[in-house]
Amino acid sequence: MIVYLTSFYEKKIFSHIILLCLMILCCSSIKPLTNSDTVLSYYEEGYKSENWKTRVEAIRAVSSIKGEKAEDLIIKALDDSHNAVKIEALQILVHRPIKRARNVIRNIALNNSNDNVRWNALIALSQFRDPRDASVFIYNFANEDWLIREAAIVGLLSIDDLSTKYVNVDVIVRALHDSSISVIMATLRNLNIRHTQIYYTLIGMLKEKNNITPSLTIGILNALQLYKLEENDKEIVVNFLTHPNLQVRLAAFQTLKRQNLMNNM
Repeated sequence: MIVYLTSFYEKKIFSHIILLCLMILCCSSIKPLTNSDTVLSYYEEGYKSENWKTRVEAIRAVSSIKGEKAEDLIIKALDDSHNAVKIEALQILVHRPIKRARNVIRNIALNNSNDNVRWNALIALSQFRDPRDASVFIYNFANEDWLIREAAIVGLLSIDDLSTKYVNVDVIVRALHDSSISVIMATLRNLNIRHTQIYYTLIGMLKEKNNITPSLTIGILNALQLYKLEENDKEIVVNFLTHPNLQVRLAAFQTLKRQNLMNNM
């Protein structure tokens, strides 16, 4: 059906509608589609754009598509010229670890000069829990940025191999003495090995009770639940039962309760 526009106002309104439609088409970079290879091809074309924002949208859309071709595009994005695209791909790999991407992620974690990119690479790399990546985490623990050190120690502790962590216990102990409280707290939350050096470090930290915050005290007490306390050290924990902070008192109680369970085992 042909519609004839007779009045000046009708023509003006119509022209505005056409202009608005053109603007929407020009401004929208990636539109959501549904289904298979056609969809993937659409986003692959989107990734070829010179606009980095469009490439980010394309990679984000591909993250929900299964199959090797989709994975290839995510891996390809790790080598993108724009850091934002790299970061988007790394964040996808945190939730969708792709084994053949591991070496590329390792390289980024070791050699990329941008701390934000490197931090995301360390988080993604830790998802593999691979003992071969210990050297990457240890290397990054020497970084001046506490966020990098935090990600590095969490990555080291995430490795699914106790012997690797025992060999590098000195790094874990250094993390417990880090200048950043965030690094110390992350180490305490992720401690999953028992070692005499770590035990004596934790007890030594508790002895400085006047110089540590309640949150740090709770973290130390919780970490000590992995250990059977020596007789001389039980009194240190008992003293925290009268701490002014309720959560500290509860943590001390739980630690002592855990000791009773260990004694009955």
